[in-house]
Amino acid sequence: MSTHKADIESDHGSIEERLQRLQTIQEIFKEEEWLTAEMLNRLQAEPPPDQRLPASDWKRQGRIFSVTYEGEEYFPCYEFDAAYHPLPLIGEVLAVFGPVADTWKIAAWFHYPNGWIVESGDKGIKTISPKDALDRYNDLMKAIEKRKGTYVS
Repeated sequence: MSTHKADIESDHGSIEERLQRLQTIQEIFKEEEWLTAEMLNRLQAEPPPDQRLPASDWKRQGRIFSVTYEGEEYFPCYEFDAAYHPLPLIGEVLAVFGPVADTWKIAAWFHYPNGWIVESGDKGIKTISPKDALDRYNDLMKAIEKRKGTYVS
């Protein structure tokens, strides 16, 4: 069996893509605050006996999402209110997002500045991250709708 140059180049591309994905995941994980299901359980006013609850129920109901990092499941803190209950807006965004096999794509969408969400400042208009605009319902819904069918946030 011979190896063609095109085969080598396509393998090289997929390695580069995997390295870029890993770098993105590490960056997002380092820059956010994360909770495990057990931590969320302990933060509840009346923690259920099963330490996977209520996180597993909320996730199954589509109210929150999680990512896996180094074999552990984590939930970004921005999904929750001060009492560590899901923000209703998160579930609405996830519903528009639809099924996603790689939930790091959702985490990246929330994490990185989005061209559909802007604010004015001393230095002009700047784009902001969806996670930093959770109080701007219309802007978030517009941004997630614009995302559908594209590969950019």
